[in-house]
Amino acid sequence: MRFLKKELFKLDNIFECVVSKRINRFVVEVSISKSRLERAHINNTGRLYDLLVKGKIGYCILRDNPGKTRYRLFAIKHNLNGILIDTLMQMKSFEKSLEKNFIPWLKDCVIVKRNVKLYSSNIDYLIKCKEYNVYLEAKSATLSDNKNKYIAMYPDCPSIRGRKHIYDLIKLVERNGRGIILFISGLPNVKYFKPYKDGDSVIFNLLKKAKKKGVLLKGISVYFDPRENKIFLGNNNLKILI
Repeated sequence: MRFLKKELFKLDNIFECVVSKRINRFVVEVSISKSRLERAHINNTGRLYDLLVKGKIGYCILRDNPGKTRYRLFAIKHNLNGILIDTLMQMKSFEKSLEKNFIPWLKDCVIVKRNVKLYSSNIDYLIKCKEYNVYLEAKSATLSDNKNKYIAMYPDCPSIRGRKHIYDLIKLVERNGRGIILFISGLPNVKYFKPYKDGDSVIFNLLKKAKKKGVLLKGISVYFDPRENKIFLGNNNLKILI
C-alpha cells in the first residue's frame, strides 16, 4: 500500500507550542515562545491521553474569533510531521479530498447537505453519488495502536453520541438506505483502522453489527506538514480490520 502526499490546504499564523496540561475538554495549557503560558482551545473531546502529554511539541493556530483563548491547538508533532487532532480540520480535509476527487470510492460524489437529521441523530453529511444518496458520519481516529504503528483506532473513550449515530445508520440500511461511517485518522503513514474495544466495547460490537448489516466502513488519513504549513491526504482508503 503506497502512501500519498496529496495537498489539501495551507494554514497561516502557525505557532510551535509545548503542551503543559489539559485543563478540561476544551482547553489545554501550552507554552509559546518557550516561556509564555497560554490557554489554547481544543475541539477534539476524545481523551487523547497518548498525545496531550506534558512536554509534547504541538502546533497552535491563531483563532479567527478569540474568546477566552487566543490560540487553538490543532496538531501534535510526530517525527517530521504533525498528528492532526483538530476535528474541524479533519472534516475540512475530507471535504477537500472529495472536492478534488482524491477518494476513488467516492468518485464524482458531492456534498448535498451538512449536519443532516436522521432519526434521532444529526449525521455529518448527506452525499449524492450518481443516482443515489448516502448518509456519511465521520469519526476522528487519532489513537495509535502501540503494537502496530500503522494502525489507527477509535474510540479512545466511551461515546453515547457515537453509539446513537451507529444505531441510526444501522436502522437506515435495514430500511434500504445507504450509510457510511468514515474514520478520519490524523496519524501520518497509517495503513489500517480498527475499532478500540477498550475505549468503548458497545461501539466495538455495534461496528461489527453495522458492517454485517451493510453500513460501509471506510477510512482515510490526513496529516500536517510543518515544513510547508500544509495539510495533506496520506491514505485515501485505509484497510478496515474488523
